Formats: sequence, structure tokens, C-alpha cells
Amino acid sequence: MPFPYKLSILSLLMFALVSCSDLHKNDNNNYSSIKFEDFQKVLSPRSSLFPIPGKDKSLLLMRMPGDEYAKLYSLQHKSKKFTLLYDASKNISDIFRDPTLKNYYLLMDNHGDENYQIYKLTSDYKSVKKVFGKKGFKAIIVGFSMDGKRIYIRSNHLNKKVYSIFVFSTKNQKLSSPLTPKNESFDGAVISKNEKYAALTKAIGNNETHLYILKIKNKKIKKLLAKKATNFDPSFFHPQNPILYIETNDEKDRTGCAKVQFEKSNKIEWLYTSDKKDYSCGYSKVSNYSILAERFEGKRNVRVFNGIYGKEYILPIPKNAVVSQVTCLPGDDYAYTRFVTSNSPGEFYKFNITKGASAKLIPVSSLNLSGLTSKDFASSYDLHYKSFDGLDIHGIIYAKKSWLNEKKKHPVILWPHGGPDGYEMHVFHSFFQYWVLNGYVVFAPNFRGSSGYGKKFETLNDKDWGGGHIADLIWGKRALEKLSYVDKDRVFIVGASFGGFSTLSAITEFPKEFKGAVAIVALANLFTFFKSIPPDPAWQNEFLTEMGHPEKDKILYRERSPYFHAHKISIPLKIYQAENDVRTVKSEMDNFVKKMKSYNLPVEYEVLENEGHSLAKRESWQKVLQGTVEFLDKI
Repeated sequence: MPFPYKLSILSLLMFALVSCSDLHKNDNNNYSSIKFEDFQKVLSPRSSLFPIPGKDKSLLLMRMPGDEYAKLYSLQHKSKKFTLLYDASKNISDIFRDPTLKNYYLLMDNHGDENYQIYKLTSDYKSVKKVFGKKGFKAIIVGFSMDGKRIYIRSNHLNKKVYSIFVFSTKNQKLSSPLTPKNESFDGAVISKNEKYAALTKAIGNNETHLYILKIKNKKIKKLLAKKATNFDPSFFHPQNPILYIETNDEKDRTGCAKVQFEKSNKIEWLYTSDKKDYSCGYSKVSNYSILAERFEGKRNVRVFNGIYGKEYILPIPKNAVVSQVTCLPGDDYAYTRFVTSNSPGEFYKFNITKGASAKLIPVSSLNLSGLTSKDFASSYDLHYKSFDGLDIHGIIYAKKSWLNEKKKHPVILWPHGGPDGYEMHVFHSFFQYWVLNGYVVFAPNFRGSSGYGKKFETLNDKDWGGGHIADLIWGKRALEKLSYVDKDRVFIVGASFGGFSTLSAITEFPKEFKGAVAIVALANLFTFFKSIPPDPAWQNEFLTEMGHPEKDKILYRERSPYFHAHKISIPLKIYQAENDVRTVKSEMDNFVKKMKSYNLPVEYEVLENEGHSLAKRESWQKVLQGTVEFLDKI
């Protein structure tokens, strides 16, 4: 999705870590394997690159080898040297830069509790000053004034159940009263360049968002677009005219880009739409360029235009690469980009955007400090198969290219993604790379309910958690077992978050299909999960649409909760639980493990201390990645 205020207007959510140099022998499986200590030398940025105008250097969040959490570093472009600027003594979750390109703001929470507070970085980058935030409540930056004197903030500090929009004055250090109605919660906001309007979204359920227009000065608000089972999400305002650009699947199966002249009507004018691709759009108010991202079949293509979809800049980027950043500074012909492939963690590059495909990519970073090359890493391959009901399912296999023609058979980790409407792509996925380097084929099916395959496909698992999508995993496993390099007697399942729920569901519904399993920050009991999720309407409505009501649909809740079927588990299971997780809470997994032990079932349980759902600490990543390999190797 676009993040225009970061000047990196396209960001991809990638599990990214680091890599390796020394190979070790694994006697159990006779594979060349690698330890986590060595898997730290392919650096993985935690943010986009923020090039500093007039200087040949940038800022970014990074966890260097040995760092316990993300810190702020500078990167010298010529020497490619990283220098530590600011260590917050805890993880820094995100970084923003205002349109003046001079002021930086950091988001930090309390060891993974997701209650973010906003801090301003001092001009020497050595310390921070708190801007806004209250303990136990969340604050997120949604926009800036062009002069940086006002910050637009979305926060629930007045009411835990309601997210309102506020304006913070950087001059007098005061927060306004809410711009939005007192008891109405909003889940996203886009601010116009002249600060006359805000476009707001309200999540009604899975695949349904309503769009509102707010006049900031008088706080008058009107509903602009709303339709059952349809998303209307704002991307950006035209810099001069009352035109809003949106992403929507209105009367279509795929998401496209459109515009609305909202002062005149609510009529949608389509810009980009396709029967086979999803489109997302973005625009930089500072540098006056727009982007169009095309997503399909686990791939993503990015196009960049002058102004709002004017002359297209042809990027000098390989066709099989996935772009995670394109940044242009005002008045500069040079742009910065980063792209990855499935077998390469990528670099940051500088290039002359006016020269088109012939532009020279000049590397400004050196992210791979290991001795490994693309030949050592896994490549990705498509696997299409029919599920139990004939539905076409697309999955992605990660394996070393040399394995494909070998007679040697390799064990498999089947990875159900999170979400539930997440998806896997042909990108450098560090979980997968680590496991392939330790001898495992990784298979990631984009089962029914995944995004990126159309609205109809994405909603197929509504009120069917633990149903059809679990069968998709099993049928995918059976299709994979036909490959010559796969050891069908050593297939494991490993998943995190909703993928952890899928893992527990799969081994209770199909207890003989897998050799072993690992569940990471998983949910096991839908009743307790519903009670523990955040109280704001976005969370509540999403879950009610996805799984139904705990009273009205209690029979379904019980049927689909692995907790009530724990006695069926017959294979070794390892569970990792984050201590401070506010999504899949520790008490729920404590009860699940307690129940398993009451049946004398094989389970190993490890709690990750001072950690949240997203696993920010180096120690946690090491325990999960290396611990998973060690656990599966001994089965």
C-alpha cells in the first residue's frame, strides 16, 4: 500500500532477516546446514531508505548482526558504511519524515504491546523527544502539513474503542480536540495537500470499507462511498483540485484504481482495472510523482509516472524482481530504489530516472556481508493444483535449483500464511531461506481466503476458518509429494499467527498427514480469541465477518477451535508464544498446552519474553528459526 509521507511510496511486508558464511554438517539428515549465528550477515532493513537532500547519505532502521532490536543508522552511499545514530534501548517500530525533509518521527511501543507512542528525533539524530502518546493507548501518524508545523494523528487515547483523528501543533506542542465525531471510529486517513479535506475509512468487515470526506476546518463529515461487500480505500488527493484517488473493487472481482470528483458527485471514474491483476496507487506530494503497483500470481510490478499518471518513467529493474521502494527527491533526476528476487535479498540503488531502462543502477549499500550468492539461496517455483472441490490453488515452492534434478529427497516444511487474508510472493523470505539452507523444501500455498486472487476467492473462508482452507493445505501437500525431490515421509507443517491456527487445525483434523508441527504466536480457542482482540470496531467487525458471533455461531466456534480437539494430536508439536502478544494472548496458549499435557500428548512450549506478536527481538528470531530446525531434525 502507498505511504506518501515516507517518500517511499511502496512498501512490501517481507519477513526479512539476515544470512550466513559458515556451513555446518547436520548428521541427522546429512545436509549442509547453517546456524543462526551465521545467518546474520545478510542485512535486512526495517524501513525504507530516507536519502538526505544535498548529502550522499541516508537514514534507515536496521538491525545489524548482533543487534537485539532495530536501531537508527546512517548509510554513507560511497563507502556503503553503516553508522549507528540512535539506540532507543528497545525496538523502533517505524520512522516517518515530514514534507520539509528535515524532521523525523519514530514510533515505539512497550516491548510489543502495539500501543505506539510518537517521538521526534533531534537534529543531531542522537536523542528523541516525546511528541504524543499515552501508556496503554495507540497513536499513529496519518499525515503532515507541507510546512511540517502540523501532524495529523489517529489515536484511541480518549476511548479505547474509538480511533479519532487529531491535529498536533509542533509550534505550541498542543493536540486539538477530535476532528471526527465523538463516538465514531475510523481506521485510516489521507490528508489533502491544502489541509482542506481528509478522506477517512471505516472497516465494516472483511472486504468492506466505507469512505468518508471530512472538511477539516468546520469538521463536517459525509459518507461518500459505501456498498455491501465492497472496499473503498483512499490513496491520495489531487494537489490542486477536489479529486480523490481510491482503490476499490466496486462491482469487480479485482481491486483497481479510480478517482472521484467528490464535491460534485460520488461517481467513480476508473483509471486502471483488470480481470487478472490487483492495482494499488500512490502519489508523493513532495516530489510530484505517482506509482502504480500491479499484483498477480505471487508477483508484483511497479510503474512510476511524472505527476499524476503523466509520462511514465521506465525503470531499469529486472522483470523477475519485486520492488520495495522507489524514492525521488524534489528537483533531483536521481531516484533510489530497492528490489529483491526470491534468491537475492537485494540492495539499495541510485539511478537517473530520466534515462529509462538504460539507466545505470549504482549500488549505495552492501547488504549481503556473507559468503553466499544467489546460487546458495533458494529459488521459488509455482505449483498449481486442484483442491478437494476442484478449486484451483496456487502455491510457491522454495528449494535450491540443484535439488530439482537430484535423486536425493528432501524433507518439507508446509507454511500456511497469516492474515487470514495474507498471501505469499516470489520474494526473498528469510524464514524460508534459513530452512532451505538447513535442508528443507518450503511450500507456501495461497489457499482460499488469500488476497491477490480476487474478491470471490478472498471471501471463500468467511465463517469457514479451519474448513476448506485446511483441505487446500492437505491437497497441496499431496500434490507436492509427487515431486521427485520431496521426501513424502518427512512433511512438517509450521505456521505463525493465523498460520499457527491453521497448523493446529490441520494436525487435529488430519492427525496422520504430517510428521511434526510448529505453531508460532498461534490462536487455538476462537471463544477466548474473540474476547482478547482489541475492542475497536475494525478488529471486532473483521472477526465477526470472518468467523461469526461467539453466541450465535457457538457450534461453529467449538467445531473449528483446535482447543476442543487437542486430544486428536498424535505428532510432536512445538509452540512458541510471545509474552506480550495482544492479538494471540499468552493465557490462551497456556490453556491449550495445559490441555495437551492433561492427555499426556507430545508438546514443547517456549514463551518469548518481552516480545510481541511481530517478533522484533533478535533472540526471538533465533529461537524460532533455529529452534524449528532443531525440533524437526530430531523427529
